[in-house]
Amino acid sequence: MYDEISNDLSGQFKDYPRKKIPLWGKAIKELIAERTGADQDISITWLALKTDITDKHLFNIIAGRIQDPSSDKLIKIADAFKISFAELAQRAIGEYTGNFYICSFGQRGYIEYAQHGFSIQSLSPPGTSGRDFFLGLMTIKPYKELKRWRFKDNSMVCLFLESGTLEINYGGKIRRIHANESCYFDAGIPHKFRNVDSIDAKFFIVTRPPIH
Repeated sequence: MYDEISNDLSGQFKDYPRKKIPLWGKAIKELIAERTGADQDISITWLALKTDITDKHLFNIIAGRIQDPSSDKLIKIADAFKISFAELAQRAIGEYTGNFYICSFGQRGYIEYAQHGFSIQSLSPPGTSGRDFFLGLMTIKPYKELKRWRFKDNSMVCLFLESGTLEINYGGKIRRIHANESCYFDAGIPHKFRNVDSIDAKFFIVTRPPIH
């Protein structure tokens, strides 16, 4: 079922992709701003001296006129900032943990599976790697039992139940959580959700890696 949700949500997000092309100039500009302080003056000239790359070439990279710099130049730039090339690449492609993302209203995908008795709304930006997570709001109709689910190996799911009573058949054992309770578990183990209450079971669900 996770795969089905992933495919359906991905279809809704086709008009809101997070950029995956490496923005080297943006990453370098941000590094210069981060490292410039009262006791250190970081500039294009400083970077040119450290890397033996001309000022003009660096300006063109930062301005986006050169979008695919050679790998040897990028390695020199990473070395100048005393970071790994991998971190520079993560910054350029938008996967660095220091980045800040906002999920707009248009990115809140919503799907109702009437035939299964539940709906799910995404509340997080579209994930692009295993470093990301998915946050959603899920609703299961009264007394409805969903089919068995299983996520990827070594994946985690966390639930916070806002209302109702949720029964989770996890690895053959029955666990029950009530409103204002939460749980987390290895979602690689087969599990089933069942609403055992007369009202909707509404809960926030977080997965890592992301569903979509």
